[in-house]
Amino acid sequence: MGVKPTEEQVAARDMFLAGGELALVAGAGTGKTSTLVLMAGATRKRGLYVAFNKAIADEARQRFGANVDCRTAHSLAHRAVGRNYQERLSRSARLPSREAARLLGIHRDLWVSSRPISCGHQARLVMGMIRRFCYSTDRQLMARHLERVNGLDLAAQDQVARVLLPYACRAWDDICSPDGKLRFEHDHYLKMWALTEPTLAADFVLLDEAQDTNPVLEEVFLAQSAQRVCVGDPAQQIYGWRNARDVMTGFPADHLYLTKSFRFGPRIARTANRWLRHAESALQLTGNSATDSRVGSAVEVDAVLCRGNADAMQEVLGFLERGVPVALTGGGGALRNIAQAAEALKAGRRTTHPELFLFTSWADVQEYAENDTAGQDLKAIVTLVDTYGPDVIMDAVDRLTGERAAKVTVSTAHKAKGREWSRVRIGDGFAAPSVDDDGNPRPLRASEARLIYVAVTRARHHLDPTGITWIDDYEKATEATGDGTVAGRPMIEFSLTRQLKHPSSPMSQFLAQHLPNSAAVVQDYLRWIGDLPRPVQPLEVKYPDWSALGHAIDFRLRLSLGSPFGEPVNIGVGTLGSDVPFRGAPAPPVRDALYRAGSDLLSVVDSYLNGDDGLQGEILARLCFVAAYYEDIYRTGEIRRYSMLADATPATTLDSLLTAVPDYAIEDINRQLAIAEEPFGPFRELPATARICGPAFLGSQDIGGADADFILDGLLLDCKAAIQPRGLGRDEIYQLAGYLLLDYDDRYGIDRVGLYLSRQGGLVTWSVPDFLRRLGATGPVGDLRRRLREHLHHRRGDRRAISP
Repeated sequence: MGVKPTEEQVAARDMFLAGGELALVAGAGTGKTSTLVLMAGATRKRGLYVAFNKAIADEARQRFGANVDCRTAHSLAHRAVGRNYQERLSRSARLPSREAARLLGIHRDLWVSSRPISCGHQARLVMGMIRRFCYSTDRQLMARHLERVNGLDLAAQDQVARVLLPYACRAWDDICSPDGKLRFEHDHYLKMWALTEPTLAADFVLLDEAQDTNPVLEEVFLAQSAQRVCVGDPAQQIYGWRNARDVMTGFPADHLYLTKSFRFGPRIARTANRWLRHAESALQLTGNSATDSRVGSAVEVDAVLCRGNADAMQEVLGFLERGVPVALTGGGGALRNIAQAAEALKAGRRTTHPELFLFTSWADVQEYAENDTAGQDLKAIVTLVDTYGPDVIMDAVDRLTGERAAKVTVSTAHKAKGREWSRVRIGDGFAAPSVDDDGNPRPLRASEARLIYVAVTRARHHLDPTGITWIDDYEKATEATGDGTVAGRPMIEFSLTRQLKHPSSPMSQFLAQHLPNSAAVVQDYLRWIGDLPRPVQPLEVKYPDWSALGHAIDFRLRLSLGSPFGEPVNIGVGTLGSDVPFRGAPAPPVRDALYRAGSDLLSVVDSYLNGDDGLQGEILARLCFVAAYYEDIYRTGEIRRYSMLADATPATTLDSLLTAVPDYAIEDINRQLAIAEEPFGPFRELPATARICGPAFLGSQDIGGADADFILDGLLLDCKAAIQPRGLGRDEIYQLAGYLLLDYDDRYGIDRVGLYLSRQGGLVTWSVPDFLRRLGATGPVGDLRRRLREHLHHRRGDRRAISP
């Protein structure tokens, strides 16, 4: 390193030299590559640095010592597998879609929702399925690997996915053959390499940009027995929409932070920290005091960063009108293609554009973008075309200047990642969250906050936040205030799970103070799940209802233990039978029909639990799936748009609801039940008094509610139907702790806590003493329960003291 390393960098080096695995959380501009070079240069062991792309690997090769091999994942895969397909790579010119269709045996149009999908477009969708499969960690092709097709509703999407899945399997067989005929791409051999479960030839592996890792590479990295170090910034994870994964957050190792940014000064750092809080990041940056930085309106800037392509084009047009030479990062090809497609549709011609090929006119596109939630990403483009017209957009693209000669560069925030400019203005598109029916702002998505964090940290000296000044009003309306409220509602009235989303809530504050070491238990969990089998999951449907399936398996397990669905379902049914208004409530005749159907549902379940042997397998799965939607009314306070109850009519009955349950749901529930046989078998042998489902606690009344899934012979167990169990972490551990401590009177005699992963059949448990010890508890369980009760009662007393 050319300069003296910081204390944080030295700490990372020392931990690395001690042989510890490490997640190095490096904020924007904090010198992550310099730190890796410092670490690797302090040892003679063989290292492997894995970079995002070839340019980064080549640059790193100039900085690391001879003991570190700097590669991309593709180069590693090519050396092991891809070279066997070199002849196919060399001759893989672009294959016309109609020829790909012929090779796949697609010979006629596919009619969906009265619209034809041509053979060529079917072939393109099939190859898109292959591409998404290659990015995933899945071992087999599934219907959900189909990309979204604009213009189709969810049912039609599922139909297309099921039809095309066999062709996708045929395409993969062709690709895996050295003599295949379809186009062979680099991602194909990367996937083949990952499927071999390779061992990397190195004593230590350094994974860069770990917050946006290709899932294929993630799987390879996590499987290594070499010393592993991942580096990046989870708050800069902005490619989740491309299925990129954050390896770092759940990595079972020590997490160290690089917080001193060398890029900008304290003022910009304070702005970045503001967005980091909304991005749910624990990172807080310190700016370089030697760098002068300003935040405020700027007359001239070097770059304007926007939310999307349409917003960027509006900026470009503004600069062109003023005669300012302007560049567009990545060029204007994508916008030109959209404009040409719009021009064709306006003229009554069809277009081959991959996002618009299904539409027959521009009016169809306008209607879809305006009225269908799935088309919201097209809305900005439609507005742009309608405002300026295709000719103006194409003319603007022709008048763009290269970045070297331009006075201003316009970019989307995504394309600005990894870059920096002296003076940056935040442009349009970063809209404030919408408001609900009561006029309160909806929560700001963490993914959106991460994107804005990336944008504001591209500036070195001057940040103009024009496009995001709405944050002031948003924070005033939504952030917890000194009186313990959010949007005017006391946080003490939130349920346990919702309180855990707010660090300043009464439960979060208590758990953080008295059980401060959640990371230790999370690491226990992450180490344990490393050997789990792959999850069971629906294969032949693009859009499974994951939420309903998760609740349904919980209900099915309860039935297997001889217990009813629980109070939330009863309340959901009862809500429909009352005159209480709620969002999405249907007209009275439909509401009455749903209430009768729900009442019949509960009666049927009672009959089963009382010995009706005629109810088995398939019908029980159907009952559980329908029950999930009644429970959803209790959980959300509404009938959501995609709920199966939203399609009800005055003629709806329980039988019609059961008939509407999709086949994939029945199969999925029964498969999860089958793999639960071994872990749940002993629980079924327990006395009925030792099998408690859906328990609430004495302390549940002191907050907005808390009900667990199971207490089985003293084991407090929460069921999680997660396909990616690495996504579980702090909140799930604190949820278990919250349940445990809210059992003020020790009514349930809880002596163990655990998680059951229903899609893997995995059961992980801790004894209560060990669980509390690993959490760093400030006292035994009885003492903690007493303190929590006093804490919650005090907070409620505070509310009464200040309430009018």
